[in-house]
Amino acid sequence: MNQIAFWGNVHGQVGSTSNVIAAATMIGIEYATRILVGQTQWSLSTLESAYSVFSAGEERNAYFTNAGIDALDRLARSNRLLPEMISDYTIPIINERLDLLMGTSKPTELLYDNMKDNITSIFSCAGQYYDAVLLDTHSGNRNSLTGALLETSDVIVVNLCQNMTLLERFFSKQDWPEALNKKPYMIVLGQYDPNSKYTAVNIARRFDYKDPIYTIPYCTDYKDACNDKRVLEFFIRQRNINRKHENYFFIQEIRRFIKALMSKVGNDMDAKVMDRRAS
Repeated sequence: MNQIAFWGNVHGQVGSTSNVIAAATMIGIEYATRILVGQTQWSLSTLESAYSVFSAGEERNAYFTNAGIDALDRLARSNRLLPEMISDYTIPIINERLDLLMGTSKPTELLYDNMKDNITSIFSCAGQYYDAVLLDTHSGNRNSLTGALLETSDVIVVNLCQNMTLLERFFSKQDWPEALNKKPYMIVLGQYDPNSKYTAVNIARRFDYKDPIYTIPYCTDYKDACNDKRVLEFFIRQRNINRKHENYFFIQEIRRFIKALMSKVGNDMDAKVMDRRAS
């Protein structure tokens, strides 16, 4: 039980990609577990640029020749893909902890959609090697690949925001993937503003939602780190900040979320914590 799909009901407002970057990086830093993070968008994703993997488009294009989802697709089509091979086609972000699987270089979205069956099998195969596989999926309900990946995932992270219109659409099941009727899921509010009257507690009360609602607060320094392609360095610097630091709430909320997330997929969090954090 280790494939985790991050899904949002609308593109560009709920912070799905930002949330998966934060979660994957913090898990990689703080837990003795090996995870794979990848995205299933056709176009270039923020996920791929956040870690300063490439300094130029030319290098990125050269990479696709021998690695990434396209290379694994070729192996899957020829029935040569094995779980232990997958890491050879990824980029290590944190050695032996966090690997990044780059997305497709297919010239058209139609060609990428034709990979749907192989992509689901690739990530299922990856789950036999990695302790957890975190996927940034396309938002909404109209993407067939997203639907397939939600169906094969063990846990779905539903990314929402404090926009009441979008919240009402989700909780009224207007924006509701079929997979949520049969898969365990968690709700996280991205770009969270704790000073809004629409707090996580008030949202849960408004929609009579009984399970915890997690948050990943808006953080200017984190957004800058994503733009500067220095996400890993940012989280390493922030991990031991004290209560007086302006980013303390941001870091603690991510920790609360990933602890619940990893428990949901069956990992013993107490055994996997690497260091005691400063309080």
